[in-house]
Amino acid sequence: MAVAPLLRAGMTSFRPEIAGLRALAVLSVLFFHLKLAGFQGGFIGVDVFFVISGYLISRNILREAEADGFSFAQFYLRRTRRIYPALIVTVLVTYIAGALWCAPLMFKGVAKEGTHALLSIANIQYWRESHQYFAANSNELALLHCWSLSLEEQFYLGWPIFIVFARKINRAWEAILVATALSIIGAVIASRTDSSAAFYLTPFRIYEFGCGALVLFAERFRVGGLAAEGLSLAGICGIVASAMMFRPDMPHLELAMLVPCLAAAGTILAGSQTLVSRLITNPVFMGIGAISYSLYLCHWPIIYFARFIFGELAESLLATMLLLLVMFAVAALMYFFVERAFILVGPPAAGRGRRTAVAFLSVILGLASVTHYTLVSGGLTWRMPADRQELVRLQEFPSESDVIPMSGPLALNLVGDSHAVQYQAGLSGLMQRLGLGMEILASPGCPVLHGVLLKEPFRKKQCEAMRDRSFARIASNRLPIVYVLYWSSYDDAKIDLQGESGPQFGPLDGKGTYTKLTRALEMTLERFAAGGRRVLVIGAQVDANCSFNWSRLYQGPLPHAPVAPCPPGSKKTAELAGARMNAFLNGIESRWPENVTLFRPVDHFCDDECPTMNDGLWLYHDGTHFSVAGSHYMVGRAEPELIRFLAPERQALSRP
Repeated sequence: MAVAPLLRAGMTSFRPEIAGLRALAVLSVLFFHLKLAGFQGGFIGVDVFFVISGYLISRNILREAEADGFSFAQFYLRRTRRIYPALIVTVLVTYIAGALWCAPLMFKGVAKEGTHALLSIANIQYWRESHQYFAANSNELALLHCWSLSLEEQFYLGWPIFIVFARKINRAWEAILVATALSIIGAVIASRTDSSAAFYLTPFRIYEFGCGALVLFAERFRVGGLAAEGLSLAGICGIVASAMMFRPDMPHLELAMLVPCLAAAGTILAGSQTLVSRLITNPVFMGIGAISYSLYLCHWPIIYFARFIFGELAESLLATMLLLLVMFAVAALMYFFVERAFILVGPPAAGRGRRTAVAFLSVILGLASVTHYTLVSGGLTWRMPADRQELVRLQEFPSESDVIPMSGPLALNLVGDSHAVQYQAGLSGLMQRLGLGMEILASPGCPVLHGVLLKEPFRKKQCEAMRDRSFARIASNRLPIVYVLYWSSYDDAKIDLQGESGPQFGPLDGKGTYTKLTRALEMTLERFAAGGRRVLVIGAQVDANCSFNWSRLYQGPLPHAPVAPCPPGSKKTAELAGARMNAFLNGIESRWPENVTLFRPVDHFCDDECPTMNDGLWLYHDGTHFSVAGSHYMVGRAEPELIRFLAPERQALSRP
């Protein structure tokens, strides 16, 4: 289909309704991130931006191609000059703020985010890390909003090639329609198996850009009069309603996103001559639309560091109003002194384009080298005195560096998931004092149980390999086992049992039922018991009595509001919380009384109360895991029982 008539029909260089849509989109995102009541669906502003980009970029490519003036080099240079100056400033200022206020562990994260934002792969980073067991909460990510910018840059990389090729074979309309349809289908399929991929990855968002591109072909039907008024009204109302009614956890979100996308497309198609369009083409909206890119870039780091530095004060009504003023002021400055200074109008002078590209590449790679060095160096630990670094270490989740060196003969296997890993700091200290060694066979989020596979596809193979390596190593010795899993997280909805299926496993979703876990644990302990091996099964974890943002736990070079104290919980509450799992494990123990012993953490960790802090140190890394200090506290309280469990090995090793 020829596209020239479509491009000539009603095209102007400036579209007021598009500027208004940008304002509507960025305000939706701002209100969502500021947690303003009634805007829980404000995240749809990003999708509106994608529709606008799809329309404008496709229009410009096709218009230049029709005039035989399209140049890939000039296209990418214009995009670079349009996007990167403000992005570089945002990453640089965020990095400096991180250096001033963040402890090394948190600063590593800020630096890593900066690297991926500069390299336009932030969306891929967040997708990959969403599958990690200790995935960061979105409120702990200083450059989280750059995922959408990276996705858009990836779109810019491939879309011109796709459009130019489709036009050459005279199939631009058909190609865009097919790409849009395939993307929708892919997003629906991906959402069933990997919802993070459907959210973050470019192929599953192409349909949103496609909605904008398809407006070009809908414009051949000259919409005017009442039809245009109705389309404009439906479009604006559709966006506002989506921003106010959608929720991040709503079912079938990928299909629901078609509502704001089609609404944005309809608003563009209706144009700026309707009476309804005046709602978004007034001077205020025009001004906000003009600075919308800078406003989008600066808004989240400002919110993030305000909450980090001032804590709950930053979420008061007065603080919210001040934050809005700061955001608009910063965005205006960045627009006038950064964005406009680099916008390229027309082709560059001979030789200047190459020099500009080299200059941008040098700055981007230079800053990315700095941020990457910050990551690999551990967050520039020299910024913090040694005693404060030690306090941070004691309140982090135990890692291999927290394992106290053990030089004696192996006397124990520590087996399980992250709740086994959390014991390694305290247990290694005990083993070192006893002159014994310990082997750690544990991986976060991986159930070391015979025949068990995670349903989550992203970590399924990794955990299966970890399970097989662990059992192979266990089979090579006859050492006793301390066996720790976060039992309640492995219900029938989360795991599969190899070689066994059927109605005995209950409902299809299996949420809250543990038929598979029961069978798998029985098979596992039966094998251990058959070899005469002794097993200390650690029961239900004593969870913290509150939730908290661990990234705010540690002070950086400049102070920030401390995390609110977490009061101790009652032992009775902890016993009730773990009663079901402990009763289940007690039943398992009774089948092999000579080999299996149930250890209930609540009996040792708690007196009348279950502490969350001790000697000024947090005993928890998060709501369900001990910190290094908590690991030592737990093992210290349980030392007599642990020594009794190890007594036969100590006696056997002491014989001549």
